[in-house]
Amino acid sequence: MPMVKDYLHNSFKHSIEAGKMQFGVGLETTSADVAEALATTGFDWLWIDAEHGPHTVQTILDAARAIAPYDMTPVVRVGEAGTGIIKQLMDAGIQNIIVPKVESGEEAEQIMYWASYPSRGNRGMGAAAFRAARFGRYPDYLERIEQESLIILQIESKKGMENLDEIVTTKGVGAILLGPVDLAVDMGHGLNIFHPEVVEAMESMIKRIKAHGVPVGTVAATPEQAKRYAELGVTFLGLGADTAFIVQAADNAVATYKTALSEHL
Repeated sequence: MPMVKDYLHNSFKHSIEAGKMQFGVGLETTSADVAEALATTGFDWLWIDAEHGPHTVQTILDAARAIAPYDMTPVVRVGEAGTGIIKQLMDAGIQNIIVPKVESGEEAEQIMYWASYPSRGNRGMGAAAFRAARFGRYPDYLERIEQESLIILQIESKKGMENLDEIVTTKGVGAILLGPVDLAVDMGHGLNIFHPEVVEAMESMIKRIKAHGVPVGTVAATPEQAKRYAELGVTFLGLGADTAFIVQAADNAVATYKTALSEHL
C-alpha cells in the first residue's frame, strides 16, 4: 500500500541538525482537537508535555495522529525515564522524546540503553506490528529508525550543569534541551530566569553544547531572549502553550469588550 508521505522521515531532527530554527508550542491539555488546531499555525513542533500535563500514551497518540497530516512534528516529554514508557512511545511512532532533569552521564547512558535496539540497548522487537512501522508497511524500519529517532535530554539543575559534558557526549544523545525555570529555582533565584547568574549559566551551557556539535534548545519568554538564544546557536525553541494562549486570549477579549461597554456596566 502506498503512503501519502514518508512517515519515518523526522523533519524536526534533520532541521535542528542542519541549524534550521524550529518553533514549538506546548500541548498541556489532552485535546487532540487543540493539537490539530495548533498544527494549522506556523509552529514546527508540538511539545506534548507528559511531565506536567495529564497525558497518557493514548492521549499522546491521539494528538500525534491529529497533527500527522500537517507540517508539524510531535515531540513528547515523558514524566520520567523508564524502559516501559520509552518502548511504548517509540512503538507508537513517537520518534522525538524528551527526558527531563537528566543529571549524570550514567543516567544518559541508561536512557540510551532503553531507547536503542541491541546490541546498543534493550529495546524490544515489537515495532513492526504497531504504528511505528505503520503496521508492517515499512519493512526497512529497523534499518532506518536509528537515523530518524531523536532522544533529547533535558538539563535543568546545577548537578546537570556540572555534569553537562559527560551527558552531552553520551553515545546516541541527539539533542539537549535546557530548562531555565527549574535551573533558576535550583540556583536559588526563584522563577527569575533573567537573573544574571541564570543568564550566564544558560549562555555558557549553550556554548559548551554547541562545541560538542550537538543541537541545543530551550524555551524563550520574550522575542529578545529568543533572538539572543538564536545568536548563540540554539536551533529549537518552546514558545508558549495551549493553556497559556487560551487564558491570555480570554483575558484580552473580555477586557476589550468591558472597556468598550464600560458605560453600560
